[in-house]
Amino acid sequence: MNEEGGETLYLISVAGEIPLKSHRTRPRFFRALEKALKDALGRRGITKFSVWRDGARVFLKAPRNARDAVAKVFGIGRVCEAIELSFSGLDDLARKVAESVREDVRGRRFAVRVKRTGTHNFTSLDVARKVGELLLPHSAGVNLENPDVVVRVEVRGKAAYVIRDCVEGPGGLPPGTEGRVLALFSGGFDSPVAAWFAARRGAEVHLLHFVLGSSRSAEEAFKVASKLAREWLHGYSPRFIVVDFRRVTEAIANNVRRDYRQVVLRALMYEAASLLAQRMGFDALVTGEAIGQASSQTLRNLAAIEAALTTRGFRTLILRPLLGMDKEEIMAWARRIGTYELSEKVAEYCAIAPSLVTTRAKVSGLLNELSKVDESLIKASVREAKVLNPLKDTPLDAVLGSGVEIDYIPEGATVIDMRSRREYEEWHYPGAIHISEAGDLRRFRGKTVVLYCAHGNASYLLAEMLRKEGVKAFSLKGGIKAVKKACGLKP
Repeated sequence: MNEEGGETLYLISVAGEIPLKSHRTRPRFFRALEKALKDALGRRGITKFSVWRDGARVFLKAPRNARDAVAKVFGIGRVCEAIELSFSGLDDLARKVAESVREDVRGRRFAVRVKRTGTHNFTSLDVARKVGELLLPHSAGVNLENPDVVVRVEVRGKAAYVIRDCVEGPGGLPPGTEGRVLALFSGGFDSPVAAWFAARRGAEVHLLHFVLGSSRSAEEAFKVASKLAREWLHGYSPRFIVVDFRRVTEAIANNVRRDYRQVVLRALMYEAASLLAQRMGFDALVTGEAIGQASSQTLRNLAAIEAALTTRGFRTLILRPLLGMDKEEIMAWARRIGTYELSEKVAEYCAIAPSLVTTRAKVSGLLNELSKVDESLIKASVREAKVLNPLKDTPLDAVLGSGVEIDYIPEGATVIDMRSRREYEEWHYPGAIHISEAGDLRRFRGKTVVLYCAHGNASYLLAEMLRKEGVKAFSLKGGIKAVKKACGLKP
């Protein structure tokens, strides 16, 4: 291993399409790649490194734990550790290569693969043949078709590199080279994968979450967004935007015919996202829709939605990276990119249309149903959108607003029961502290505290007071009934 001061030399192959860009475009792509590469290393706490380029190859000197971070940068084809060798001629080169890999091939069948760039008095085949001759006595023989070990060598000018321990990168294009997009992000299996594919094609991806029911959805979606952003969205600071759409869903439930509700909801989410895109300078929207995967995602419904929205003045481009995938493929990708386990915990909201949903919406019918929802509700939800940084903020920061009331108990929160001691002893939320035993509540500064009482009134007042003392306090909306419901008990 070529290490100096604890450093390892990495030879990085870029995605195959980058070197094919025009000579005017190529430098911009490499600059974006280098920026993302430095950001990825910085997020891992790696600050001492050096990067340089030789043609279409990128070289990196960094600690040994850098490889996995680099392998998650879009635009990277492969990351390999490398041993750098200087040489005076073919014989010297072959001898040094053979010495560096002799133990790797001992007792095993091998093949030698050589790439060469520059002017030399020998060919790639000459190097492979000479190295093979020196390694043959130590091996179980040469096998070019199915070797146990492949000895990889790159000769670049006056230096040669023995390549080993390679990891495949994601390929694609460097971040930001294809503009900025806003991905509708529920946090379930589909939306993170769709966002990943858009990012893989060079888009700077930001995430938009609609709260349709409990504000808990924002916390759970934020956890997925944070995982995706930290590990894959390099070179910029992604945003996580939360829009409270509950007044819109209520209006749909109260005014729109039952079989059109889900389609109307999807259309209005597009409209709200489009307003945000125009306001914040995004070039397109990204969704996790796949043809026919859900009743609102039939081809007829998607066509009707776009036709109706166009009539209403919608002009934003919608990208659907998962259009041809089935659920199994999407879930396999979720596992590969690392979001599967977190997405599995995200509850999808579907209560707006628990049964019959049209699969063949008509444009005229959809326009009629859309007109039943006051546009001011959509504009207000966009105006009140909350913008977070998934690299710095916490999941609880994603819970809508700074209001005192909350409709669920966040994981890890300190729970305090404000009812009488008798009521507390009869039953209380598992792990809850009785108010008489909590002491000075100011000691909980820096922690999340959820208070509950009989109906939610006293806990609201105390939570407000604690907020003024610097405690991140919440009152559980609905009091003890909400607590029992959260525990699966009858109120």
